[in-house]
Amino acid sequence: MRKTQKEAEAMKKKERKTEAQERHGRVFKVTITETRQREITVYESELKEPTLDDAEQTVRDWWSNGDIILVPEDFKAVEFHAKEGGGADGE
Repeated sequence: MRKTQKEAEAMKKKERKTEAQERHGRVFKVTITETRQREITVYESELKEPTLDDAEQTVRDWWSNGDIILVPEDFKAVEFHAKEGGGADGE
């Protein structure tokens, strides 16, 4: 039975993963999540409708358009979450 290219690539990837585990042992993945936070003042005159929803949407739009860029000084927190398993970075 002939393997498809996709199946052959998957098998090679699995072999590389197994070889790496034999060389290095167990695999651990740690995800780092940084939170940046800034309070933005919005005046009623800047809104279409004077509502909280419109204020939030206005700030979302400003951020999406690059008018607000959070910088290192806006750093609020960092979280680390570890798990076992998986392949190399990005797999």
